[in-house]
Amino acid sequence: MCKVTVKVKGLIFSTVLMFAYCTGHKNDENGSLKKKMGIPDYIPDSVYSDTANLFSREKAELGRYLFYDKRLSVNNTKSCASCHAPQFSFTDSYRRSVGAFGDFTRHNSPPLVNLVFNNYFTYTDSAIHAPETQINNPMFGIKPVEMGWRGNENEILERIRKDSLYCKLFAKAYPDEGVRITLKNLQYSITTFRKTLISFSSRYDAYMAGNTYAFGENEKKGMQLFESSELKCNLCHSGYNFNRPQLRQAPYFTIGFSGDISQDTLKYKVPTLRNLAFTSPYLNDGSVESLDEVIRLFSKGGMAPNRHQYVSGFTLNLEQRKNLVCFLLSLSDSVFITKPQFQDPWAIK
Repeated sequence: MCKVTVKVKGLIFSTVLMFAYCTGHKNDENGSLKKKMGIPDYIPDSVYSDTANLFSREKAELGRYLFYDKRLSVNNTKSCASCHAPQFSFTDSYRRSVGAFGDFTRHNSPPLVNLVFNNYFTYTDSAIHAPETQINNPMFGIKPVEMGWRGNENEILERIRKDSLYCKLFAKAYPDEGVRITLKNLQYSITTFRKTLISFSSRYDAYMAGNTYAFGENEKKGMQLFESSELKCNLCHSGYNFNRPQLRQAPYFTIGFSGDISQDTLKYKVPTLRNLAFTSPYLNDGSVESLDEVIRLFSKGGMAPNRHQYVSGFTLNLEQRKNLVCFLLSLSDSVFITKPQFQDPWAIK
């Protein structure tokens, strides 16, 4: 029996496992890149890999140290993990994150889950197709300032160069380079660590792998609702991450839920539905606290006249809403948020 007591985000998926878009180099030599990243064998999909930033465990381990290091912000107050903490599936539980100078970011912090299956990486900019490119936004963006790197690159890099541990870690990660502690290598290392954040240990994954005991009647009925022609959830939230539309188009849609009608023409990226139990509050602006609010919002349909046709509303009774909640909660992976290799190495020491 599923207890409907946990807050859950966004909505929506399909049992049709669509192939993710493969960008860059497939790098499946020597036991495959997927095995190195910890991706289960039953996932046949290709994964993203940049030919200029080929995966290595040494890069990933270095990236983990950098990810949790507040010295990477201009005033030593923020790390990547400040907005992407493991206990929240690498979000931060705030409506909007706060930058190094106290400014709110534009959007709710997105979870960093299974990024190697994605081809889009920001809420509104559909032109960014790689994590190696996306990392420039929090580091160098000024509206608002998040990490504060612009104009301060040399000062921040010098902090890292003075650390004897980093000298050793960079040497292991980039043994063939003369000058190792560079901006490019720092970004590549953090990006490599983020690619290791793989989550496929939810009850849903167990059920799809053949464990019939992983789901009760609530979850089964909820999945039927999710895939029903009345709700049409799976038409937008499909694939391994529940964020890939079944239409052949970029996953950006106008839903028309903003309190400011002038914003209702904007198109936002379809969010992943994995690990919803850990990522409240929901929606791009963090304006929704509970799953009940999310379902009621979608049931009314979008308010903007140019909303996508799928956001047309529906009717559910209390029992059906409970079943839908149970299914969505089944996508949460408590193993993922507690894996030792994802935790703060500075705290461990």
